[in-house]
Amino acid sequence: MRIVFGQHELNLGSRELRRSGVLVHVEPRIFDLLVYLIRHRDRLVGRDELIDAIWRGRIVSDASVSSGINAARKAVDDDGDRQAVIKTIHRRGFRFMLSVVETPEATEMQPVKPIPMPSSPAASPVTLSARVRKPSLVVMPFVNLNQEQDAEYFAFGLTEDVIRLLARNPWLDVLSRHSGAAFRDRHLDAREIGAALNVRYLVQGSVVRWGGRVRISADLVSAETGRQLWSESYNVVIDDLLAVQDTMAQQIAAVIEPELGRLERESAVRKPPANMDAWDFYQRGLFHFWSFSIPELSEAATMFARSIELDPDFARAHAGLAYVRVLTAQVGDLDARPRLVQEALALARQAVALDDRDCMAHLVLGRALLMSGQVVDSISALEGAVALNPSFAQGYFALAQTLIAAERPEEAISRLNRATELSPRDPHLWVFHTNLALAHFSLCNYEQAVAHCRRAIRASNATYWAHGLLVASLSQLGWHEDVPAALAALMLVAPDVTMRRAESDVRLIVAPKDLAARLLAGLRKAGLPE
Repeated sequence: MRIVFGQHELNLGSRELRRSGVLVHVEPRIFDLLVYLIRHRDRLVGRDELIDAIWRGRIVSDASVSSGINAARKAVDDDGDRQAVIKTIHRRGFRFMLSVVETPEATEMQPVKPIPMPSSPAASPVTLSARVRKPSLVVMPFVNLNQEQDAEYFAFGLTEDVIRLLARNPWLDVLSRHSGAAFRDRHLDAREIGAALNVRYLVQGSVVRWGGRVRISADLVSAETGRQLWSESYNVVIDDLLAVQDTMAQQIAAVIEPELGRLERESAVRKPPANMDAWDFYQRGLFHFWSFSIPELSEAATMFARSIELDPDFARAHAGLAYVRVLTAQVGDLDARPRLVQEALALARQAVALDDRDCMAHLVLGRALLMSGQVVDSISALEGAVALNPSFAQGYFALAQTLIAAERPEEAISRLNRATELSPRDPHLWVFHTNLALAHFSLCNYEQAVAHCRRAIRASNATYWAHGLLVASLSQLGWHEDVPAALAALMLVAPDVTMRRAESDVRLIVAPKDLAARLLAGLRKAGLPE
């Protein structure tokens, strides 16, 4: 992809900047900073957002950010006096000021071809309509129901934070704050706003403060039908108004993202295949993915492969295919595990190469790295995922799983608690509780492990491992009267499970030696067949 503005041209494939055709030396971070400002040229980019995006959340001084902005200006023949290309808005942030033209680059490096998949529907020629069609959303200004000025500031800040956090999901097209602000006092129907802004979803909300508390309400509305799709209210005690603002913005963004994913999956399933594009095939793949069964995972793989055929640059489809390999390695044939893990690694690395700002790509890479025994690299990838999107519940879960492998169970528990807070209706919720049980088991807190296992096995898509961990925990507690029923439930879910399978599964999650020994001893003591 080439991005042309004024006399300058950015080539994203070769990561080069040229001025009037002459190559300009730009450090990698300054190149990324320029691209980020250009990608978000429709709005103001705050200093904190820039630090999160370019410095990946590391603590940097204001001087470092200013130095980066000055270097970016110098690269595009701008300076702090003119600010014709990059404008600084005092105490608020930065904005890219020029108009931009984006065109495909014929000589751009092509991505590695995906690993061949099982048979899938015949590919058709790629057209513009077949490429990724992202769902679009506008966050309307949260309404301050009080007269106090500090509540007005709070509502304004909450709106901006929700927009910023939702915009970190590359699969979602989030309009700028100014788009919604234009309709603030006009009392229009959601369908009128949707038609005017050409979006599919609206987020609306209100803030009311009394005494030492604040009540925040948020709604997700269909801009096509005007129907309310989701609604939630939060009552919060105010200790630090800014801390409450940040926490609630993360909470709202974290709940809306999977809710939108569910709506998009259901929409894709209703469409006939002849009318489906790359996005629809991806969403249909996710619909099959969450069942955690081999037939459904195979169908998910076919859908993701079809999405890649229609748009080879769609990073999320590559990540989805990699995730299928990860889960198939967990629940499928033991002898196929080494191959599946290597395929998952290759696909996940390709997803990150296609879009290194996609938190899902980093998550799948982290999980594949853990399965291959690369614990330190896994932690790095997963910390990158949650740095890219601090509302990403699955990222916290996957990081926790790796922290257990790194013998850091207390840290894992805090990450898993955060995941369950952020996404209380997550399709992975049973996995969150299973890993909470594993972390407590690691600490010999067997009663807490039992409690979390019981929560996990209530889910219809829970795999045998939640039952197996319950059996091992009961055995270690010496609650022998409860073991037979738990073992029977385990064998009902997975009639063919054996100690050989359990030993292989423990190796796959890279369990520390003491943890692995206690898990296997508990299962063997309960009578799991060899």
